Amino acid sequence: MKLFLIGFLGAGLGLAAQAPQAAVRVGAPGASAVGARAGNVVGKAILGFFPGPGPSELNTILGIFGAARVGEPVLVPETVSRLYLSTRQRYALVEQNSSGALAVWALSETGTGEPVSLAGALTHADLVAFSPRGDAAALYARDSGQVQVIGGLPSKPVIQKIPAVESPGAITMMAVSDDATVLVTRDSVGTVQISTGGGTWQPFYGAYSPAAWTFVPRTHDLAISDSQENAVFLVEQAGAKNARVVLAENGSADQLHATSDGETLVALDSRRSMLWTVDLK
Repeated sequence: MKLFLIGFLGAGLGLAAQAPQAAVRVGAPGASAVGARAGNVVGKAILGFFPGPGPSELNTILGIFGAARVGEPVLVPETVSRLYLSTRQRYALVEQNSSGALAVWALSETGTGEPVSLAGALTHADLVAFSPRGDAAALYARDSGQVQVIGGLPSKPVIQKIPAVESPGAITMMAVSDDATVLVTRDSVGTVQISTGGGTWQPFYGAYSPAAWTFVPRTHDLAISDSQENAVFLVEQAGAKNARVVLAENGSADQLHATSDGETLVALDSRRSMLWTVDLK
């Protein structure tokens, strides 16, 4: 495995711009509209999106790689009260006003569609995590301890109810595999647990203090940035008692992301504005 280190400026913009091009209509936030093709509306390439500053706002990144800029906000449906932008940015999960169901809001080359409700999904989640390719998502409700995993996103969603987390502290981190069968969590007191196939929670093998983690796309291999050991590890087949592989030493990242082909791990230390990549081949 090869480790490459590069200086990094504008961390948030750089990571957001990794998504494939998509086209949406842009305009004032809160307005209700269906998207149109890029060029007909903005006349510029849309590299990706980033959420905020408000909980129901979504903004565009325009231009080309190496010459990107922040664009106008996307027209978000009026029913949306909060949105969670998925990995690869093909869709967002959106909470809706009042007691409306959680919904999938598509972002595609043909524009943005209307939110499609997910019957049986948590209407409000305190924590949402997406799988590496965005094929699955995990939802956590703090008060009830309830956890749900949604597979088959965005077009064929299947909701799994996972046993409630029995933990002395609230869940602060989650990671879910693309096939929606493996979920790992970390709580506020540092306890790391794993659930496989919707089964009961088990202690995660090995002593880890994760600052960030991600599954490798389409696998159950888990990359962990450990804040105590100041290193990045790969745990093959999470849940099995396999020896960990050291990917990087003398460096702890607070964000990890694997490319969609699973060949490269991207690690970001936002405090030092440094980004490095690890060849996983």
